[in-house]
Amino acid sequence: MEVVFLICRMKNIHLFGKLVIRECIKCQKRTFIHRWSKFIRWQELVAEEVEEKKVENSVKNYIKLAGGGYISPERVEDVLPRKQPEDVPNDIEFNTFYTQLRYVDHSLDNLRRFKRYEHFQHLQYDQRFIPERLLFLGPDLAAAHFLVHRGAAVKFVADKVWIKKDHKGNYALPGQKIPGLYIEAIDASDTELMFEGLENLASLRHLRLLRLAGCCYADDWMMSRIGALFPESLEMLDLSDCTRITAKGLAGLRTLKKLRYLRLEGMDHVKDIAKTALLLEESIPNLRIFGISYENAMQLLQKEIELLANDRVITDAKGNAYAEDDDGRLFYVAGRVNERPAVTDDDKPLMTSTIRRELPEMEIAEFERLDELSGGKLRHLLVGSPSGYSWTQEVETILSFEEKWKKKRGIPVDQKLLPKSKRMPQLKDPVVSTNNSLLDKQEEHILIEDKMR
Repeated sequence: MEVVFLICRMKNIHLFGKLVIRECIKCQKRTFIHRWSKFIRWQELVAEEVEEKKVENSVKNYIKLAGGGYISPERVEDVLPRKQPEDVPNDIEFNTFYTQLRYVDHSLDNLRRFKRYEHFQHLQYDQRFIPERLLFLGPDLAAAHFLVHRGAAVKFVADKVWIKKDHKGNYALPGQKIPGLYIEAIDASDTELMFEGLENLASLRHLRLLRLAGCCYADDWMMSRIGALFPESLEMLDLSDCTRITAKGLAGLRTLKKLRYLRLEGMDHVKDIAKTALLLEESIPNLRIFGISYENAMQLLQKEIELLANDRVITDAKGNAYAEDDDGRLFYVAGRVNERPAVTDDDKPLMTSTIRRELPEMEIAEFERLDELSGGKLRHLLVGSPSGYSWTQEVETILSFEEKWKKKRGIPVDQKLLPKSKRMPQLKDPVVSTNNSLLDKQEEHILIEDKMR
C-alpha cells in the first residue's frame, strides 16, 4: 500500500510540476496592464488541465476516419458548447479597461514622446542586418539597396550618376549580384540612419566619401563604429549639424588614417570640439577640418582662464570651480559636472525648483563679472534650475516674472536677481580696459611708422 501511495503521489507531483511550469510560461506572456501575476491554487490548475483534456477529446471526435484518424475543425470554438448571446459575460479586460486611465499619462507631450520612442524602436528593427540580402546581392549592392530605400543616395566606382529614389519612391538598382560593382560615395544627409544600420555597411572596401550632415540619430557610438569600419578607405566625411555628437565621440575617428577632409559646420556649441579637432589633425596626417570657429574657441578659452585666475574662484581635486563669497560659501561656476538636464521638446526645463539659494555676498560688479565668465551659470543656479546647463532665455523669463510678482506685493528685489532689462550697465575692469587701450595705441604707432617708411 505504501508503494502504491508513493507512486500515485509522485505522479501527482509530476503533474503539478508540469502545470506550474505551463502557468509560469503563461504569466510571462501577460504584458497587458491588468494581467498581473496572481496566486493560483493547485486545484484550479488541475481543473484547467481536465478542461483542456475535454477540449482535446472534442477536437479528436469532430470527424473520425477509418483506422483511428480524425479531422480537426478549423476553429476550436466550433466544438465547444455555446451559450446564448445574452448569457455571455463581457471580458474582464473590457470591464476594467477604463481603470488604466489612472496609470497612463495622456498629455500631448507624453503622447509625442511615446510616438517618438515607438518610431525609434521601429527604426532599430527596420535597419537590422539581414544575412539573406547580403547573400543574394553581395556587400556593395546590398548596402546600396539598404541606403537608397531609406532616402540616401549612392555612387558607384567609375560612375558619375548618383542613384536615389524619385518622387514616387522608385529607384533603378540591379536585383542580383553583379561582379565589380563597388560603392564609392554615400550621401545619407538628413536621413534617419542610426548605429544599427551601419552593420549593413561593414563590407564596403572602396568607400571614399560618407556624408551624414543633419542625421538626427548620428551619435558618439556611430563615430567609433565608422572609425572601425573604414580605416583604410574613407577620405571625406561630413558631420555638419549632427547635434548628438560630442568631442569625445569625434576622438573615435582617429583610426581613419586616410581621412583628408572632415566637415563640422554648425557644431561650435559642442564643448571642447576645437581641441579635439586639433588633436585629430595631429594624429591623422594631411587632414583638413572645415567649419570649426577657432576664434570662438579661443574666446571661450580666454574666459575660462580669466575665470580660474579670479581671486574668488577655487578648484577642487575633480576640476570643478567654485566662487567663494565674503562669508566663505561656495557657488558652482564651472567644472566636470554633467550639465545635460531633462528638457521638453522645446528644450525647456521639465522643472524649476522653488527653493532659492542665498545670494553670494560680494559686490555687484564682481558678481556680474563671474556670471559673464561662467556663461551665466552663477545666476542660473541661483534661480533654482536642476542643473548647470544654461537656459539663458528661460532664466530671464523666471527673473522677469518674479520681479513683477514681488513688485506688486511690495517685496524688495535684490539687484543680483533683476532681469536683464532692469540691470544697471557695469563698467569693464579698469586694468583690462587700460591694457586694451595700450595695445591699441601700440598698433596705431606701428601703422604710422609703416606709412612713414
